[in-house]
Amino acid sequence: MTAPSPAARLVEDADFVQLLFTDIAGRLKTLEIPAARWAEVRDGGWTLDGSVVLGYGDPEHSDLRLVPDPSTYVQRPWATPSGRTVGMVFCDIQDTAGRPFAADPRAVLRRAVRASEARGQRPVFGVEAEFYLLRPGAPGTAGEPADGAGYWDLSVDEEADEVCRDIAEALARMGLTVDGHHHEVCAGQRELVFRHGDALSTADRLLLLKHTARVMARRRGLTAVFMPKPLAHLYGNALHVHVSLEGTGASAEALFHDGTDPDGMSALFRGSLAGVLEHAPALTALGNPTVNSYKRLVPASGTPVHRSWARHNRSTAFKVVGNNAVPGSVRLEMRSPDPSAHPHLLFAGILAAFADGQDRDLKLPEACEEPADQLTPRDLAARGILALPTDLPSALRALEEDGTVREALGDLAADALVRNSRADWASWHRLVTPWEIERYADSV
Repeated sequence: MTAPSPAARLVEDADFVQLLFTDIAGRLKTLEIPAARWAEVRDGGWTLDGSVVLGYGDPEHSDLRLVPDPSTYVQRPWATPSGRTVGMVFCDIQDTAGRPFAADPRAVLRRAVRASEARGQRPVFGVEAEFYLLRPGAPGTAGEPADGAGYWDLSVDEEADEVCRDIAEALARMGLTVDGHHHEVCAGQRELVFRHGDALSTADRLLLLKHTARVMARRRGLTAVFMPKPLAHLYGNALHVHVSLEGTGASAEALFHDGTDPDGMSALFRGSLAGVLEHAPALTALGNPTVNSYKRLVPASGTPVHRSWARHNRSTAFKVVGNNAVPGSVRLEMRSPDPSAHPHLLFAGILAAFADGQDRDLKLPEACEEPADQLTPRDLAARGILALPTDLPSALRALEEDGTVREALGDLAADALVRNSRADWASWHRLVTPWEIERYADSV
């Protein structure tokens, strides 16, 4: 007799189970079922309207199927207001033929990971997620910072600290190891880091982190805000993405490290990073996919806006980090993405860029160890340093024209992402803002 799976045993302690998946924009979606129906839905799935995933109706993909991935099951460590317990499980999405749905973001990332592993390279990802803890503010605003502390400050007002502790404890009880949290540069801004892992688990866990942060903040009368630029006068929120490659053999050797290189970088790492620089415009569309993203990506804002890399310069978009004495710690840190990114799609794009840089033996330009936005246009041109896209339409055009990244996503997912982002851009341009009224109503 086969022993019940851990998920099956845990579900016995839940009243309801939330079947989780994301749409193409990275919003977490769910269908909730009574726990008594778990076995039936686990084995048979649940019919899903494809428009929920794609963001628009498409007769060719109208009937899809949610299929739970029991290995992802966690029990929420907080009860509902009435005291009920709820489990959560990520789902894969299948088409009518029972195949992985082409635009399922988890399926997109799985394809990219399989392609990387076929090269003998296992991806390892980590993320640092920044967010604001805000109190209710004036109508039409995101709110007011919950504290007045600064970068890494020890605050005597611990209300916001308690929210971070709540988040860390909740995540730990769901199996995520939280390495630490600290105050970021601006009032009310925080950063929480959880343990790195494989690509799919890290992407799933980032979504759980964001949801858990919002729930824990609301329970203390605050709001956790991950949008790229919620407050015009303060820095935006970044999503720093760390990634390295290790061997697929039993030794899992660190493929990005070379102890004989002054920067500790292997030739494989240099080619992979060169691929990321080559495809940086398209990756910007994945890492910065909203209208609001480009309120953060502006010069002299503490945010990288050029396609440059460095070993020690924190203002660059792509930074090599890690201790040469610890081979497994040498990795790439991408500092330009923001928390509105869909992690599954972004990670898939990064892996495709790595592979292209390796296959084409792209040469890595010299590091830029000074802030690129302080260099003159002539200096930038002499170094071959180009700007990242400065608005959403430019980034979307780059994605449409980048065959490597598009192939990694698949045409259906890429087209759906572009279509939805362009709709957001069109909506923004139809909006008349208070700034426009104040500036033009009585003067033109």
